[in-house]
Amino acid sequence: MTNITTSVEGSNSGNSSSVVGNSTSETSTQINKTTGVKRKAFAPRSEVWSHFTKFTYSEGENKAKCNYCDKELCCDVKKNGTGSLKYHMKQCKKNPSNFDGTNQGQLILPAKGSEGEGGHITTWKFDQEASRKALAEMIVIGELPFKFVESEGFRRFMSIACPRFRIPSRLTITRDVYQLYLDEKDKLKQYLKSSCSRVCLTTDTWTSLQRINYMCLTAHFIDNDWKLNKKKL
Repeated sequence: MTNITTSVEGSNSGNSSSVVGNSTSETSTQINKTTGVKRKAFAPRSEVWSHFTKFTYSEGENKAKCNYCDKELCCDVKKNGTGSLKYHMKQCKKNPSNFDGTNQGQLILPAKGSEGEGGHITTWKFDQEASRKALAEMIVIGELPFKFVESEGFRRFMSIACPRFRIPSRLTITRDVYQLYLDEKDKLKQYLKSSCSRVCLTTDTWTSLQRINYMCLTAHFIDNDWKLNKKKL
């Protein structure tokens, strides 16, 4: 298999390198020598290409430039791989996702209207799993399509707001939403077993943002503290 890359000659004639692309759009065309059939190769899937830009010098040497400090590193697939890129990504002092190297949380003051409102200072530490769960809850509450996580605007916002967060694909967020449903279902079962003895069932119909009609089954009950509750079944 022979890789063919198209060089782009910039306006500056002194620059002998040609940019191949970044992680979101980089592809190469491969041609089978025996059949002559072109096949589009898969884009690189490593997370490092969200932080590096790959380019090729006129001599054919492949390099990767850090998007934060502009340092150039070798990235030939057969000779180097992405190990050095991953190491630099964690050590780069200009990478906004890198903190001071400690495992301590940051002191934050909750914004008005957020959970924990009251002006109490709390600690925060980045958690990938908690962020994915919150993203799944946002998809459910807002009735957003699963492909929303792959939209350009959302990815650009997250790259600025929280560069450390690895945005899942629409298939992954689909599984996260379904797992969220299973978890909430188990919690509701346990809650009904321990907090009530009788329920009153009512039905109602409603229309979603996608103009789809649903019939909802709701359980009304009084808990052990004599408070009226309602849960959608």
